Amino acid sequence: MKRASAAAATAARSWRDSASLILVTEGLRVLLLKRAAKSSFFANARVFPGGAFDPGVDASADWLPLFRANGGRSFAAWHPGADGLAAQAAQFASARRAPIFESGAAASVAPLALLPEVALRICALRETFEECGLLLAADGDGNRVPHDTWASGPELRLAEWQSAVKQDGREFLRLFSSLGLCPDLHSLYEWSNWLTPSTLSSPRRFDTAFFLCCLPAAFQVRLDLAEMSGEHDWLPPVEAIDRFHSEPAFSLSPPTLYELAKLAGQADSLQSLEAFAKHRGRLGTELYFPVLGVGQRLAFTMHPGDCRYPASPDFNSGRHVDLGGIGDDQLMRDRPANRIVH
Repeated sequence: MKRASAAAATAARSWRDSASLILVTEGLRVLLLKRAAKSSFFANARVFPGGAFDPGVDASADWLPLFRANGGRSFAAWHPGADGLAAQAAQFASARRAPIFESGAAASVAPLALLPEVALRICALRETFEECGLLLAADGDGNRVPHDTWASGPELRLAEWQSAVKQDGREFLRLFSSLGLCPDLHSLYEWSNWLTPSTLSSPRRFDTAFFLCCLPAAFQVRLDLAEMSGEHDWLPPVEAIDRFHSEPAFSLSPPTLYELAKLAGQADSLQSLEAFAKHRGRLGTELYFPVLGVGQRLAFTMHPGDCRYPASPDFNSGRHVDLGGIGDDQLMRDRPANRIVH
């Protein structure tokens, strides 16, 4: 999808921005959380941690004193600075920019105190802490600080912070201020960008920036039971996909399934995956907006690059693409170039 046309098409938008974090640990196992049955969005589905972007929290100028106090490599990348936003943003990605980084809520906060690349990472880290209790912290030079180095208080104290941040996102900044540390933004690599299809029956839609983070070891998950069912898994991508196909109760949201398939076979070690993600993140991302194509008896979920994917998809109408005039036989011959056939 061309950058200019995607940015123009998302100008009149009917969705919220959000951020999600794909956490991978030793054995290339990925953290999946099961959403609560009462959830209004992908109820009971396994998902990556993440949630809605809050401009007043995640892009607040109140973060700047904390960044400034810690200085070092991180502050140079986080603050717009005299060299302009484009030069600073290039420290995160130098090529393709998804519309969420240019025309989304994160990119439209005025005055722009933080780069969208920074604000969306803060969102992903905040939501991850709220949902499963993981706090990723770094020193002023952007080096990750191990959890057991700073979490000196009793476990209950961190649980209290988790609850406080859930109630008021501004507590996330206060937590880091109390620790004298910063969010570990540089461990989050730009991975993908998904926009909820307009053809879904749910009125809730999200434009989500996905980041990937490699952890040397799994951590003790402490779930937010208001949003999650109480179940979670650390699974290799292939095992998660196999369970999706063999266990009716093991549901995956479409972006989760797709991203797990991308990860399957991507690397043979955590170190090689992180090296790939670091290089891949520098190239930027494009917007993935699934489009439903309907033939005479078949329906296809198509993604950018698929055969029959429209050159200028309609982000807002909720209408499918009519493929009835092509014929199902031809559509089946197209099948290797279409991701999901219903």
